[in-house]
Amino acid sequence: MKKNVLVLFRRTLTCLSLAVGLSTVPLGMDASPGGTEEQGKMKLDVPYEPSSEDVVEIMLQMARVNKDDFVYDLGCGDGRIVIAAAQKAGARGIGVDLDPERVKESLENARKANVTDRVQFFEGDLFQTEIGKATVVMLYLWPEVNLKLRPKLFRELKPGTRIVSHSHDMGAWEADQMVVASNGHRVHFWVMPANVAGVWEWEMPGEGKRYILTLSQQFQKVSGTLQIGAEKVSVSNAKLRGDRLEFAVEGPFRGHKEQMHFIGRAQSHLLEGTMEKAAAGSGDPKKWKATRDPSSAKPWDS
Repeated sequence: MKKNVLVLFRRTLTCLSLAVGLSTVPLGMDASPGGTEEQGKMKLDVPYEPSSEDVVEIMLQMARVNKDDFVYDLGCGDGRIVIAAAQKAGARGIGVDLDPERVKESLENARKANVTDRVQFFEGDLFQTEIGKATVVMLYLWPEVNLKLRPKLFRELKPGTRIVSHSHDMGAWEADQMVVASNGHRVHFWVMPANVAGVWEWEMPGEGKRYILTLSQQFQKVSGTLQIGAEKVSVSNAKLRGDRLEFAVEGPFRGHKEQMHFIGRAQSHLLEGTMEKAAAGSGDPKKWKATRDPSSAKPWDS
């Protein structure tokens, strides 16, 4: 089945706001390279089904939408999510829909809500829409469309980008949070994790020991080992949220075993942060900076 037909299979249209570089695409034209006007005239296979006000409010709250956000709505329907994000939080947003009638309706709704200075709507294929500038992505699509879209989200979104899906999950990628609305509909929430899989190395000043951190990753779940000098110990309580990684290690620190807490932020092949004793009030944190062997980096999105 062609991508454009799959896009039409969306039940929703809680408008996943897309605030990217689509402003150069004329209204009424397909946003995809090589798209045709005929795509916008195709009969929708699934009836338009807007999200309730309750669900829209939950989606905005779960993503903690604020005035600094770009909200992208992929399959935006009547534009209600992007418009609500602009009205209630002052966010900017872009909605994309394959149905030209929905795009016209969204534009009219934005005019009535007096938010045309903060939102835009385009007729286009969500699979061909650039979403790299999004800080929040909203979805109300069918399960198979979510799974087809997932690789694009991994490929284009920055670590820390928040993703909210009305009703449907992302398969093996477990949600960070799930809320049931008053109408019984589920709302799923994820934070895009950084890729931290691989081998990271550094030295702590004044210790003369080499630290080698080896991490495995599946989505936001992380496990691994830390080698300190000649001794290797397991990492525990690992948590990854966006680019922020924290974990604990009980190892040979200062000549005897201690439990240490590590917090770091990942950016490409650099991971830096602080290390301190797990017990509260037990000294000042020490800074550390690790680099990853690029050849050790592994895909983590499967």
